[in-house]
Amino acid sequence: MNFTQKMVSIDTHSITIDSLTLPFYDYFQVIEENGISYLLGFNRQQVSLDFIPLDGDSIPIRHIFFEEDGPGSIEADLDMFWYFNSDSIVMIQDRSKRMKVFNVRGELLSAPAVQLRDNKGTQLYPVAYAHQGQRPIFETSNWILPVYPDIDVASANYYKKDKFVVWDPVTNEAKTTFGAYPEVYRGDAYYDILREPTLTHSHRSTYLVTFPADPSIYEYILDSSNVVQHHYPKLKQYENVGVKRYADFQQFVNHYISSAWFQQVLFDPYRQVYYRFLKEKQDLINPQGTKNTALDAQWKILIMDKALNVVGATDLDTQTYNPMFTFVRKNGLYIFSNERKNDDEMVFGIFNWEEE
Repeated sequence: MNFTQKMVSIDTHSITIDSLTLPFYDYFQVIEENGISYLLGFNRQQVSLDFIPLDGDSIPIRHIFFEEDGPGSIEADLDMFWYFNSDSIVMIQDRSKRMKVFNVRGELLSAPAVQLRDNKGTQLYPVAYAHQGQRPIFETSNWILPVYPDIDVASANYYKKDKFVVWDPVTNEAKTTFGAYPEVYRGDAYYDILREPTLTHSHRSTYLVTFPADPSIYEYILDSSNVVQHHYPKLKQYENVGVKRYADFQQFVNHYISSAWFQQVLFDPYRQVYYRFLKEKQDLINPQGTKNTALDAQWKILIMDKALNVVGATDLDTQTYNPMFTFVRKNGLYIFSNERKNDDEMVFGIFNWEEE
């Protein structure tokens, strides 16, 4: 692939952390509060929500700790959270019949029921595979949640259901669903965790759905039956063929490690481009005779313009940077760096793109 733009690392950003704070978070949110930018991370070890100032060490890190038992408790495998304000922090647990709303003191304010069903009455459960880049989108009147139907995930019927539900939290109603699985998922092949799509709110208020096994990007407009499929013939080599539908678990793991697949799409409002992460194929076993991991593969960041045309690409050194923990700020694309010198720091590389 020959393009006119590439990513370059322009800086390293280090944050001093305390003994209760993790250096890496799989589920996080970046917020602005009282003129201060915070990284909010759900701490699965402490079962806490950690408020980490992103600029300077003069402001201390805050932690919200949740009860271990009782109605105000939160489990370590929490699926979703969203910070609206200091009196509205929403927590959603897989297969729970209620969501929980807390304040910044960790006090449970309410636990409204959540009943999600599609137009055929199938029960839907909210779940977000954060390590795959899958996240909900919370808006004022619409919450767009990744869900899975109460159907065997290995059955063909599972892939006839939409993957996202538009839910009204006030009326507790599912307005509509979208995000149909493409044909590659509806055949005899099976993808296990690589079945999970990601969702991106575009600059023109549409919703971009991407699937790990499919190079295409599917663009949805709410309250419209029209879907725009963006094709990428030059990315066809990264299509994923899956495994047999009832393969054993180890075959799924080996396939995840060795095959090519797509990760999340991020919109950069400051540079008006999109970033799409891509893992390339690799051998299952390395020259030393041990099994590789997914981060041993070659990864790329694809740069797309506002029309979703691929205009640039760069290799990402995943021995140094982890594409599972990344976000956009005014000064660039932040990607977690493994190269921290001390245990009391969290480190990011900051990337920008330039014309070649």
